[in-house]
Amino acid sequence: MRTLPSRNPSILATSKHTPSSPEPTQTWLASLILILLFIAIPANSLETVVTVTVTATATATATATPTAPNPPSYTSPQVFKDAMLSVSNTYRAAHNASNLVWNDTLSSYAQDWAQACKWKHSHGPYGENLAYGYANASAAVEAWGDECLKYNFEEPTGFTEATGHFTQLVWRATKEVGCAAVDCGYASNDEKDDDDDDREKRSSDDGVPRAQGWYVVCEYTPAGNVVGGDKALGDKGFFKLNVQAS
Repeated sequence: MRTLPSRNPSILATSKHTPSSPEPTQTWLASLILILLFIAIPANSLETVVTVTVTATATATATATPTAPNPPSYTSPQVFKDAMLSVSNTYRAAHNASNLVWNDTLSSYAQDWAQACKWKHSHGPYGENLAYGYANASAAVEAWGDECLKYNFEEPTGFTEATGHFTQLVWRATKEVGCAAVDCGYASNDEKDDDDDDREKRSSDDGVPRAQGWYVVCEYTPAGNVVGGDKALGDKGFFKLNVQAS
């Protein structure tokens, strides 16, 4: 189940200014003008868009201000790589997992998928985490890692939508990662958000929700969230071995 941010939740606000001592004719004319203005102004021009996203899915989202400056962790490839590895390995160290090593092949795969701005999994050969709208790259990884607060280490339930990012992030058997970040803009599926031809193609209405703002894609190998086990460990055995308490 995915909960995607709506562009329509709104707060409507109108204001009126009344002259202090109008003549009757002036009052009548002012009222008429206000009525005509109210009729003429489209409802959506009075809206203030407030987007709040709460998600418990295999793809995490958050909100960001479209006019906010782009942080270096998105615009500088080296800063992005360092941030993704640093935060990821901080969570892994806390859960008895070795540091991930950057893999350029995985990064290229992530880049190809992120460029499409499609808000769904690629269903490729790797483990995969997705996020969009976060203020910087570190915040995206922290959103995945903080799902640990919902995870039951004593009686693991295996893969769940609410904790799937976290379990992939700290999966002990996973050794390599490659990530990418693409600015998908803020257009809806049937809108063009800038003058870039590729962006216009990406925002085409193909029935697939679009990522909004900076879209982060990470690929992992060997993939985590492996369901299964053995007689000794039970059917959640792989989770017991690979996702450990701090």
